[in-house]
Amino acid sequence: MKKRFLFVVVFIVASLVFSGFIFAQGKKIPANGAAVWDHLKKEGYAKKWKMWPGTTPLYKGPEPHGAFLTTYVNDAAFKAITAKKGKFPDGAMIAQDNFSKDKKLKNIDVMYKVKGYNPKEGNWFWVQFRTDGRIISEGKIDECIKCHVAQKGNDYVYTTKMK
Repeated sequence: MKKRFLFVVVFIVASLVFSGFIFAQGKKIPANGAAVWDHLKKEGYAKKWKMWPGTTPLYKGPEPHGAFLTTYVNDAAFKAITAKKGKFPDGAMIAQDNFSKDKKLKNIDVMYKVKGYNPKEGNWFWVQFRTDGRIISEGKIDECIKCHVAQKGNDYVYTTKMK
């Protein structure tokens, strides 16, 4: 009787763990500015995500971003950076807070790696938000791509060498 009970308990626990794993795997954010903003808010990216390795808050930034930047990365991006994978995996997200010369937040730029979204330009979905979440531009943004294509061999990022 005890063995049967133990078996049932183990089976139920294993089933719950497996179904939770499947559910977590299916949680994909669509390539859509509103969905990305909702995800950033839900995640509390500026408090809970790690900063890009080797950077500090309010580091000096280049135009067109801002005079100062703080760059946050989700776990998938952080692991790819620290492991020097060469490329970011699908689901990697980079959120960059852009500050003016007087260190006031002016907007938030995001790069989000989406499988099959734009293979010609590294499958990056680009979006720029105002501080209240209003979308300035999103999608295959020419200005972003034209600049970042210079880093195609580094998976379109400037901050750190990926290999």
